Amino acid sequence: MWTKLYHNLAKPRYDHVWIVLLLIAEALLSTLIVKRVPYTEIDWVAYMQEVTTYQNGERDYINIRGDTGPLVYPAGFLYLYGFFKDIATRSIDTTDPTGLGGSTSPEAVRIIQWVFVVLYVINSAVVLMLYNAVLQRMRQQQNTQSSTATMVWYWRIAMGITCLSKRVHSIFVLRLFNDAPAMILLHISMYLFACCDSWALGCVVFSLAVSIKMNVLLFAPGLLLLLLQKNQSLFGTIQHLSICASIQLFLGWPFLTTYPISYIKKAFEFDRVFFYKWTVNWKFLPEEIFTSKPWALILLSCHLGVLGMLANKWWQSSISQLGDANARKPMRWTKCNKDKIRLSPEYVIYTMFASNYVGIVFARTLHYQFYCWYFYSLPMLLWLTSFGPSSSGVKFSKVVLSLVANVLAVAGVEYAFNVFPATELSSAALQMSHAYLLLKVVTSQVPSIQIDKEKMT
Repeated sequence: MWTKLYHNLAKPRYDHVWIVLLLIAEALLSTLIVKRVPYTEIDWVAYMQEVTTYQNGERDYINIRGDTGPLVYPAGFLYLYGFFKDIATRSIDTTDPTGLGGSTSPEAVRIIQWVFVVLYVINSAVVLMLYNAVLQRMRQQQNTQSSTATMVWYWRIAMGITCLSKRVHSIFVLRLFNDAPAMILLHISMYLFACCDSWALGCVVFSLAVSIKMNVLLFAPGLLLLLLQKNQSLFGTIQHLSICASIQLFLGWPFLTTYPISYIKKAFEFDRVFFYKWTVNWKFLPEEIFTSKPWALILLSCHLGVLGMLANKWWQSSISQLGDANARKPMRWTKCNKDKIRLSPEYVIYTMFASNYVGIVFARTLHYQFYCWYFYSLPMLLWLTSFGPSSSGVKFSKVVLSLVANVLAVAGVEYAFNVFPATELSSAALQMSHAYLLLKVVTSQVPSIQIDKEKMT
């Protein structure tokens, strides 16, 4: 009976049921957190101070600041959190001796917490659809009903893990960090790229994500490669990159036309120095090494070096899968033929997540809220580097061993981000989990690049 149930529930008609059940659980859990766990003020007051300064007419980024320091986010942040401020104060008393229109009152904060609950569930839905896209590709390439059922449950467990992070729930509904909406937009852009084959609109949404927090640029190397392969030409790629640039110019126009240097310097502050006391990933290092320029250069060199290594690996994979002539097409100025190219969902998702992950591994620091930058990619990368959609005839025992190892890796990262303050042990556990996944990314095969023409719809 159990074997029959195991196989029956693995059928495609239950895939969306599984997603709905997970989303219902997420909505209930997030609601419970808001009602039972006290809100912790960290950045919301500073956000409202920065937004209010902008709304009062200030356009010099040097002068837009809050209790935590000067504004260091692009213009999209101001527009979005200005919108949040309007929502929070629309139905409450705006009399406020601080001059923030009541936006930091307990009533206003609670309203925004409910907004972030909705945003969290939306983000979960988009992420689960990305996982489901890979699951459907896996179904197409499995040979037997038995192996299909095993792999379906293998991937459904990965989907369930994306709903279990204590820290990510906190980042969204208890802290209200701008990292959360930035990653929602990033995941939506990935869905447009991978599942809808909508690259122009995807570039618009991707650039909107960058306009809220520039950490999204860690995905840019992967996106550049995908644009080259999708467009099969430099000209087409430049057109898509122009869409991204145009969004940034449009949103930053009020600042670029008044105090351009101030805006560029602060909104995209690449030389920002972080405090040692907040680091999650390098707590086992002495502070003098953590803050030193040589250490920063070592990490940057490692970041660029591994990206270069992966770029070569992706290039070799393109040659082996597509042939040398087709692999070189993206470097031509214009497209030579009218053939429609459809990159596979797993390849798009894997490439963008891997690009971001390399940046995370060699980041000079990771703060607690940075966890949502890559938490949702961890199961995807771990599962794809173990058994991708093209894996077939895998033994059940091997799947179980892989599942245990992957879950332990995710647990190591989750543990590190839930230890406060970070310790030498928690940072070491984080780095071991990071190293395990990085090794898998470097040594595993690249997923299938294109969808076969006969499978394109």
